[in-house]
Amino acid sequence: MRIWLYARLSNDDDREMNSLLNQQEICQAFAEQHGYIIVGQSFDDNVSGMKFNRRGLDELTAAVDADKIDAVIVKDLSRLGRHRTQTALFIDYLREHQVRVISATEGVDTFRDEDDLIIGVRGLMNDYYAKDIGKKIRAGYRQKQKDGIVITPPFGYWKDRNTGQIKIDAEAAVTVQLIYSLYLQGCGQKEIARRLNAAGRKTPAQLQYERYGREVRHTHKTRDGQFLWTYTSVKNILVEEAYTGVLNNHRREYNNGKAKHIDKTDWYRHEGFFPVIIEKQEWEQVQRLLKQQARPANGNQAKHRYAGLLTCQECGNTFIPMIRCWNGKSRVEYVCRGYHRNGKSYCSSHRIHEEVLDAAVQEYAETMREQCAEEVKKLAQMQKMWALRKLILDTHILSLQGQSPSVNLTLLDFGYACVIVMIRVKRLRPQCQEGEDCTIITQCITDRPFGYKDICCGVYLK
Repeated sequence: MRIWLYARLSNDDDREMNSLLNQQEICQAFAEQHGYIIVGQSFDDNVSGMKFNRRGLDELTAAVDADKIDAVIVKDLSRLGRHRTQTALFIDYLREHQVRVISATEGVDTFRDEDDLIIGVRGLMNDYYAKDIGKKIRAGYRQKQKDGIVITPPFGYWKDRNTGQIKIDAEAAVTVQLIYSLYLQGCGQKEIARRLNAAGRKTPAQLQYERYGREVRHTHKTRDGQFLWTYTSVKNILVEEAYTGVLNNHRREYNNGKAKHIDKTDWYRHEGFFPVIIEKQEWEQVQRLLKQQARPANGNQAKHRYAGLLTCQECGNTFIPMIRCWNGKSRVEYVCRGYHRNGKSYCSSHRIHEEVLDAAVQEYAETMREQCAEEVKKLAQMQKMWALRKLILDTHILSLQGQSPSVNLTLLDFGYACVIVMIRVKRLRPQCQEGEDCTIITQCITDRPFGYKDICCGVYLK
């Protein structure tokens, strides 16, 4: 039997008992003991069992779809997943592809009917454990936030894994000071980003990738793969109070992956937590300038009918409306936000006039209107044909209800339609019983004036 080994380790697991190496050794020994052939393996590190968008599971799924394996061996069913419903659905998916799941330490096989109850109970226990441990972790983390904790320091700092101390990153700190200095000199955030890119200063996403080997969400790069400073990344540094030494925790809460912003009065504030990079007076001066230069809220701006509905196919940013004046006339055009804020190194110049969009929408509306009118016309014709057909069928019913079973055939003449009515005295069946004198009468009903196909009927007459 062809076997795939799978292992998973999450943050809340016992690192010694459930290490990836330990799981691999247990599953491998189980496969060798039973003479199974190991054709592949995958694992997921630091991934919750409540989530099923995992790289290791994707590799397993690809092997299943390619019909390369007959079974999956896990240390226990909780390694496959702790979410009761999603785990059950994944097991059903494997069953549909004739792939079983074998638990090496629990002795469970998803192909054995007697194990279905055990699988269900294990699923309930794993689901409850995950939710319970999740509550405890969140409560513990909340307490650590009150005491002062930082997982990933802001750009300009780094955390010593041995001592847990927050230290200044000299290169990044110079970049932070440069951003504040340029802004106070009158440079806008877009211009600051352009200068940083020209100088080759490392971005927060680049340092994160170099230090931890992973990219943050919404990483901005040039079309040739180079990390890129943007309007947003500059703005995030200008509003970060950590550079004055202040740590603000509990700024947002997450529920089912959705972030909820917390009011500032409920933040956990810790003075003197970080080494100072920007003086308090300088930071406050920047905040006043940002507030003065802030654009009005959307409620005070003109509404544009296509705002937020257009997406750039090249960079994925939305199109933003811009009012252009030409020869004393103003018009609205939509431009790529990525190009508008970050220049041609980020995206190409994509723009479209509102009048062109209006014409395209109008053309589409006319096309749909014509299609709807044609469909209504077809439905009216079908209704008319069925109304005519109903007259014939009603007459058939009335005539049949008035006939005696001894009458075999009745001829009805409706102009173009010639219908032979056959009285069914026995239900249709493959053959008559032995000794019965049966005759099969088959006749086609043709209503060509109304455009109907021939309808063939067959009955047994005794």
